[in-house]
Amino acid sequence: MGRIPLTVVGGFLGAGKTTLLNHVLAAGGRRAAVLVNDFGPVDIDAGLLAARADNVIRLANGCVCCSMAGGLDDALARVLALDPAPEWIVIEASGVSDPGRIAQVGLSDPLLQREAVLVLVDAGGIRDTLADPLLADTAQRQLRAADLLVLNKTDLLPPDELPALRDWLRAQSDGAPIVSTREARVDLGALAGATACGHATCAGACDDLAHGHDYPAHAHGDPAHVHGAPADAARPAHAAPADDPSHPFQSLLWPAPAVLHADRLAEALRRLPRHWLRAKGWVRTERHGWVLVQLAGRRVRFDTQAARPSEVRAPSLVFIGMRGMTQGDEVAARLAQAAA
Repeated sequence: MGRIPLTVVGGFLGAGKTTLLNHVLAAGGRRAAVLVNDFGPVDIDAGLLAARADNVIRLANGCVCCSMAGGLDDALARVLALDPAPEWIVIEASGVSDPGRIAQVGLSDPLLQREAVLVLVDAGGIRDTLADPLLADTAQRQLRAADLLVLNKTDLLPPDELPALRDWLRAQSDGAPIVSTREARVDLGALAGATACGHATCAGACDDLAHGHDYPAHAHGDPAHVHGAPADAARPAHAAPADDPSHPFQSLLWPAPAVLHADRLAEALRRLPRHWLRAKGWVRTERHGWVLVQLAGRRVRFDTQAARPSEVRAPSLVFIGMRGMTQGDEVAARLAQAAA
Protein backbone atom coordinates (compact mmCIF):
# COMPACT_ATOMS: atom_id res chain seq x y z
CA MET A 1 0.00 0.00 0.00
CA GLY A 2 1.31 3.44 -0.87
CA ARG A 3 1.66 6.19 1.68
CA ILE A 4 -1.60 7.95 2.54
CA PRO A 5 -1.72 11.70 1.76
CA LEU A 6 -2.18 13.89 4.83
CA THR A 7 -3.75 17.36 4.69
CA VAL A 8 -3.95 19.69 7.69
CA VAL A 9 -6.68 22.35 7.79
CA GLY A 10 -5.82 25.28 10.06
CA GLY A 11 -6.90 28.83 10.69
CA PHE A 12 -7.70 31.14 13.57
CA LEU A 13 -10.79 30.77 15.74
CA GLY A 14 -13.99 31.16 13.75
CA ALA A 15 -12.39 31.12 10.30
CA GLY A 16 -14.66 28.30 9.06
CA LYS A 17 -12.59 25.12 9.36
CA THR A 18 -15.40 22.80 10.38
CA THR A 19 -17.69 24.17 7.68
CA LEU A 20 -15.00 23.38 5.11
CA LEU A 21 -14.65 19.85 6.46
CA ASN A 22 -18.40 19.36 6.21
CA HIS A 23 -18.12 20.14 2.50
CA VAL A 24 -15.18 17.74 2.12
CA LEU A 25 -17.11 14.90 3.74
CA ALA A 26 -20.29 15.58 1.79
CA ALA A 27 -18.44 15.75 -1.52
CA GLY A 28 -16.99 12.26 -1.21
CA GLY A 29 -14.56 11.58 -4.04
CA ARG A 30 -11.53 10.20 -2.26
CA ARG A 31 -12.29 7.94 0.70
CA ALA A 32 -11.35 10.46 3.36
CA ALA A 33 -10.75 10.07 7.08
CA VAL A 34 -11.32 13.43 8.76
CA LEU A 35 -9.90 13.98 12.26
CA VAL A 36 -11.64 16.79 14.11
CA ASN A 37 -10.17 18.65 17.05
CA ASP A 38 -11.65 21.78 18.60
CA PHE A 39 -10.49 23.76 21.63
CA GLY A 40 -12.79 23.15 24.59
CA PRO A 41 -14.46 20.38 26.56
CA VAL A 42 -17.43 19.81 24.29
CA ASP A 43 -16.53 18.31 20.92
CA ILE A 44 -19.15 20.33 19.08
CA ASP A 45 -17.32 20.20 15.78
CA ALA A 46 -17.45 16.41 15.70
CA GLY A 47 -21.15 16.64 16.43
CA LEU A 48 -21.65 18.99 13.51
CA LEU A 49 -20.23 16.49 11.09
CA ALA A 50 -22.51 13.56 11.99
CA ALA A 51 -24.05 11.60 14.83
CA ARG A 52 -21.16 9.61 16.24
CA ALA A 53 -20.74 6.16 17.74
CA ASP A 54 -17.77 6.18 20.12
CA ASN A 55 -15.08 8.30 18.45
CA VAL A 56 -15.54 7.12 14.87
CA ILE A 57 -18.26 8.06 12.39
CA ARG A 58 -18.72 6.16 9.17
CA LEU A 59 -20.51 7.89 6.32
CA ALA A 60 -22.44 6.33 3.47
CA ASN A 61 -20.04 7.71 0.84
CA GLY A 62 -17.08 5.82 2.34
CA CYS A 63 -15.68 8.73 4.34
CA VAL A 64 -14.92 8.46 8.04
CA CYS A 65 -14.86 11.10 10.77
CA CYS A 66 -12.84 10.51 13.93
CA SER A 67 -12.68 12.56 17.12
CA MET A 68 -9.26 13.42 18.52
CA ALA A 69 -10.61 13.48 22.08
CA GLY A 70 -8.03 10.83 23.00
CA GLY A 71 -5.19 12.61 21.23
CA LEU A 72 -3.83 12.76 17.69
CA ASP A 73 -1.83 9.54 17.94
CA ASP A 74 -4.89 7.59 19.10
CA ALA A 75 -7.07 9.01 16.32
CA LEU A 76 -4.47 8.24 13.66
CA ALA A 77 -4.13 4.68 14.95
CA ARG A 78 -7.89 4.25 14.70
CA VAL A 79 -8.18 5.42 11.10
CA LEU A 80 -5.03 3.62 9.92
CA ALA A 81 -6.51 0.38 11.25
CA LEU A 82 -9.72 0.78 9.23
CA ASP A 83 -10.59 -1.71 6.51
CA PRO A 84 -10.65 -0.48 3.85
CA ALA A 85 -7.91 2.00 4.66
CA PRO A 86 -8.58 5.68 3.94
CA GLU A 87 -7.25 7.16 0.72
CA TRP A 88 -6.76 10.55 2.33
CA ILE A 89 -6.43 11.81 5.91
CA VAL A 90 -7.49 15.34 6.81
CA ILE A 91 -6.69 16.79 10.24
CA GLU A 92 -8.52 19.81 11.62
CA ALA A 93 -6.10 21.87 13.70
CA SER A 94 -7.60 23.79 16.59
CA GLY A 95 -8.03 27.51 16.06
CA VAL A 96 -5.15 28.36 18.40
CA SER A 97 -2.62 25.80 17.20
CA ASP A 98 0.19 25.81 14.63
CA PRO A 99 -0.94 23.63 11.69
CA GLY A 100 2.62 23.38 10.44
CA ARG A 101 3.70 21.53 13.57
CA ILE A 102 0.74 19.16 13.30
CA ALA A 103 1.68 18.42 9.69
CA GLN A 104 5.08 17.17 10.85
CA VAL A 105 3.39 13.88 11.76
CA GLY A 106 3.18 13.26 8.03
CA LEU A 107 6.96 13.39 7.79
CA SER A 108 7.63 10.92 10.59
CA ASP A 109 5.03 8.17 10.08
CA PRO A 110 6.01 5.73 7.31
CA LEU A 111 2.33 5.23 6.39
CA LEU A 112 1.68 8.93 5.81
CA GLN A 113 2.81 11.51 3.30
CA ARG A 114 2.41 15.22 3.97
CA GLU A 115 0.19 16.58 1.23
CA ALA A 116 -0.62 20.16 2.18
CA VAL A 117 -1.41 22.64 4.92
CA LEU A 118 -4.51 24.70 4.13
CA VAL A 119 -5.20 27.70 6.32
CA LEU A 120 -8.59 29.43 6.36
CA VAL A 121 -8.66 33.18 6.79
CA ASP A 122 -11.61 35.28 7.98
CA ALA A 123 -11.68 38.10 5.41
CA GLY A 124 -13.49 40.44 7.77
CA GLY A 125 -11.32 39.85 10.83
CA ILE A 126 -7.77 38.91 9.86
CA ARG A 127 -6.35 42.45 9.86
CA ASP A 128 -7.68 43.08 13.38
CA THR A 129 -6.31 39.74 14.55
CA LEU A 130 -2.82 40.47 13.26
CA ALA A 131 -2.95 43.97 14.72
CA ASP A 132 -3.67 42.60 18.20
CA PRO A 133 -0.35 42.09 20.04
CA LEU A 134 -1.84 39.21 22.03
CA LEU A 135 -3.07 37.29 18.99
CA ALA A 136 -0.67 38.27 16.23
CA ASP A 137 1.99 35.63 16.91
CA THR A 138 -0.46 32.73 16.75
CA ALA A 139 -2.19 34.00 13.61
CA GLN A 140 1.11 34.83 11.91
CA ARG A 141 2.48 31.32 12.49
CA GLN A 142 -0.67 29.88 10.97
CA LEU A 143 -0.37 32.03 7.85
CA ARG A 144 3.31 31.18 7.37
CA ALA A 145 2.57 27.46 7.68
CA ALA A 146 0.13 27.56 4.76
CA ASP A 147 0.69 25.91 1.40
CA LEU A 148 -2.67 27.42 0.40
CA LEU A 149 -4.77 30.14 1.99
CA VAL A 150 -8.56 29.87 1.77
CA LEU A 151 -9.83 33.44 2.07
CA ASN A 152 -13.27 32.84 3.56
CA LYS A 153 -16.26 35.10 4.30
CA THR A 154 -15.42 37.39 1.40
CA ASP A 155 -19.00 38.64 1.43
CA LEU A 156 -18.11 40.59 4.59
CA LEU A 157 -15.93 43.01 2.59
CA PRO A 158 -16.70 45.32 -0.34
CA PRO A 159 -15.45 43.62 -3.54
CA ASP A 160 -13.06 46.47 -4.31
CA GLU A 161 -11.17 45.82 -1.03
CA LEU A 162 -10.42 42.16 -1.79
CA PRO A 163 -7.45 42.62 -4.19
CA ALA A 164 -5.54 44.67 -1.61
CA LEU A 165 -6.36 42.12 1.09
CA ARG A 166 -5.06 39.28 -1.09
CA ASP A 167 -1.82 41.14 -1.75
CA TRP A 168 -1.42 41.84 1.97
CA LEU A 169 -2.03 38.18 2.83
CA ARG A 170 0.55 37.02 0.30
CA ALA A 171 3.09 39.24 2.02
CA GLN A 172 2.10 37.98 5.47
CA SER A 173 2.29 34.33 4.39
CA ASP A 174 5.49 34.42 2.35
CA GLY A 175 3.57 34.21 -0.91
CA ALA A 176 1.06 31.41 -0.34
CA PRO A 177 -1.49 31.12 -3.16
CA ILE A 178 -5.05 32.11 -2.27
CA VAL A 179 -8.52 30.79 -3.04
CA SER A 180 -11.43 33.11 -2.25
CA THR A 181 -14.79 31.83 -1.09
CA ARG A 182 -17.84 32.29 1.13
CA GLU A 183 -19.25 29.76 3.59
CA ALA A 184 -15.95 27.84 3.20
CA ARG A 185 -17.16 26.44 -0.14
CA VAL A 186 -13.94 25.54 -1.88
CA ASP A 187 -13.63 23.01 -4.68
CA LEU A 188 -12.16 19.73 -3.49
CA GLY A 189 -9.81 19.91 -6.47
CA ALA A 190 -8.33 23.09 -5.02
CA LEU A 191 -7.52 21.20 -1.82
CA ALA A 192 -5.69 18.48 -3.72
CA GLY A 193 -4.18 20.87 -6.25
CA ALA A 194 -2.55 22.95 -3.55
CA THR A 195 -0.48 19.95 -2.63
CA ALA A 196 1.25 19.23 -5.79
CA CYS A 197 2.13 22.89 -6.03
CA GLY A 198 3.95 24.66 -3.25
CA HIS A 199 4.82 28.30 -2.96
CA ALA A 200 7.77 28.59 -5.26
CA THR A 201 7.24 25.98 -7.94
CA CYS A 202 3.77 26.92 -9.10
CA ALA A 203 3.09 30.43 -7.90
CA GLY A 204 1.86 31.48 -11.28
CA ALA A 205 -0.64 28.66 -11.68
CA CYS A 206 -1.96 28.83 -8.16
CA ASP A 207 -2.19 32.59 -8.08
CA ASP A 208 -4.81 32.24 -10.79
CA LEU A 209 -6.99 30.75 -8.07
CA ALA A 210 -6.61 33.89 -6.04
CA HIS A 211 -8.30 35.89 -8.76
CA GLY A 212 -10.91 33.26 -9.42
CA HIS A 213 -14.51 33.14 -8.42
CA ASP A 214 -16.07 33.41 -5.03
CA TYR A 215 -18.10 30.25 -4.64
CA PRO A 216 -21.80 30.89 -4.01
CA ALA A 217 -22.78 31.10 -0.39
CA HIS A 218 -25.47 28.94 1.14
CA ALA A 219 -25.93 30.70 4.43
CA HIS A 220 -28.22 29.08 6.94
CA GLY A 221 -27.75 31.47 9.84
CA ASP A 222 -30.50 33.43 11.47
CA PRO A 223 -28.88 36.77 12.23
CA ALA A 224 -29.89 38.24 15.55
CA HIS A 225 -29.22 41.38 17.48
CA VAL A 226 -28.41 41.43 21.28
CA HIS A 227 -28.95 42.23 25.49
CA GLY A 228 -28.57 39.01 28.41
CA ALA A 229 -30.23 35.08 32.68
CA PRO A 230 -29.61 33.85 35.91
CA ALA A 231 -27.05 31.16 35.36
CA ASP A 232 -24.22 29.33 37.03
CA ALA A 233 -20.86 30.98 36.63
CA ALA A 234 -18.82 29.75 33.72
CA ARG A 235 -16.22 27.22 34.78
CA PRO A 236 -12.88 26.14 33.30
CA ALA A 237 -13.16 23.76 30.41
CA HIS A 238 -11.23 20.51 30.47
CA ALA A 239 -9.22 20.72 27.29
CA ALA A 240 -5.59 19.69 27.40
CA PRO A 241 -4.12 22.82 25.75
CA ALA A 242 -6.18 25.08 27.98
CA ASP A 243 -4.93 23.36 31.13
CA ASP A 244 -1.33 24.33 30.34
CA PRO A 245 -0.59 27.58 32.23
CA SER A 246 1.92 28.55 29.55
CA HIS A 247 -0.74 28.40 26.83
CA PRO A 248 -1.91 31.92 25.90
CA PHE A 249 -5.56 30.87 25.58
CA GLN A 250 -8.02 29.26 27.94
CA SER A 251 -11.55 27.94 27.59
CA LEU A 252 -14.55 28.17 29.88
CA LEU A 253 -17.85 26.31 29.86
CA TRP A 254 -20.98 28.36 30.60
CA PRO A 255 -24.01 26.24 31.61
CA ALA A 256 -26.85 28.18 29.97
CA PRO A 257 -30.35 28.69 31.38
CA ALA A 258 -33.10 26.41 30.07
CA VAL A 259 -34.35 29.03 27.58
CA LEU A 260 -32.65 32.21 26.34
CA HIS A 261 -33.97 35.26 24.51
CA ALA A 262 -32.27 35.20 21.10
CA ASP A 263 -31.88 38.94 20.56
CA ARG A 264 -30.65 39.64 24.08
CA LEU A 265 -28.20 36.74 23.89
CA ALA A 266 -26.77 37.99 20.60
CA GLU A 267 -26.39 41.52 21.95
CA ALA A 268 -24.66 40.29 25.11
CA LEU A 269 -22.23 38.19 23.09
CA ARG A 270 -21.37 41.09 20.80
CA ARG A 271 -20.71 43.32 23.79
CA LEU A 272 -18.22 40.96 25.42
CA PRO A 273 -14.74 42.48 25.83
CA ARG A 274 -12.37 41.68 22.99
CA HIS A 275 -10.29 39.34 25.12
CA TRP A 276 -13.17 36.89 24.65
CA LEU A 277 -12.33 35.58 21.19
CA ARG A 278 -14.83 32.84 20.44
CA ALA A 279 -17.99 31.20 21.73
CA LYS A 280 -19.80 28.16 20.46
CA GLY A 281 -22.46 25.80 21.73
CA TRP A 282 -26.02 24.53 21.75
CA VAL A 283 -28.71 26.50 23.60
CA ARG A 284 -32.50 26.81 23.52
CA THR A 285 -34.08 30.14 22.58
CA GLU A 286 -37.67 31.32 22.57
CA ARG A 287 -37.41 31.77 18.79
CA HIS A 288 -35.49 28.73 17.57
CA GLY A 289 -35.80 26.00 20.16
CA TRP A 290 -32.46 24.15 20.16
CA VAL A 291 -29.97 26.07 18.03
CA LEU A 292 -26.22 26.17 17.46
CA VAL A 293 -24.80 29.57 18.45
CA GLN A 294 -21.41 30.84 17.33
CA LEU A 295 -19.50 34.03 18.13
CA ALA A 296 -16.47 34.84 15.98
CA GLY A 297 -15.00 38.32 16.10
CA ARG A 298 -18.04 40.43 16.94
CA ARG A 299 -20.33 38.42 14.67
CA VAL A 300 -23.04 36.20 16.16
CA ARG A 301 -24.65 33.42 14.16
CA PHE A 302 -27.64 31.22 14.96
CA ASP A 303 -27.31 28.13 12.77
CA THR A 304 -30.87 26.89 12.46
CA GLN A 305 -29.95 24.12 10.01
CA ALA A 306 -27.42 22.29 12.19
CA ALA A 307 -28.68 19.01 13.66
CA ARG A 308 -28.20 18.76 17.42
CA PRO A 309 -26.08 15.72 18.35
CA SER A 310 -27.97 13.22 20.48
CA GLU A 311 -25.42 13.48 23.29
CA VAL A 312 -26.06 17.22 23.75
CA ARG A 313 -28.76 17.33 26.42
CA ALA A 314 -27.93 20.42 28.48
CA PRO A 315 -27.59 23.91 26.94
CA SER A 316 -24.13 25.42 27.24
CA LEU A 317 -21.59 27.62 25.49
CA VAL A 318 -17.83 27.13 25.35
CA PHE A 319 -15.87 30.39 25.46
CA ILE A 320 -12.26 30.87 24.42
CA GLY A 321 -10.31 33.86 25.69
CA MET A 322 -6.91 35.19 26.64
CA ARG A 323 -5.39 33.51 29.69
CA GLY A 324 -5.22 35.81 32.69
CA MET A 325 -7.81 38.21 31.26
CA THR A 326 -10.89 35.98 31.30
CA GLN A 327 -13.07 35.12 34.29
CA GLY A 328 -16.10 32.86 34.38
CA ASP A 329 -17.97 35.29 36.60
CA GLU A 330 -17.59 37.95 33.92
CA VAL A 331 -19.32 35.78 31.32
CA ALA A 332 -22.13 34.82 33.69
CA ALA A 333 -22.72 38.44 34.69
CA ARG A 334 -22.77 39.75 31.14
CA LEU A 335 -25.15 37.04 29.93
CA ALA A 336 -27.39 37.25 32.99
CA GLN A 337 -30.05 39.30 31.18
CA ALA A 338 -30.44 36.89 28.26
CA ALA A 339 -32.87 34.52 29.98
CA ALA A 340 -36.26 34.38 28.31
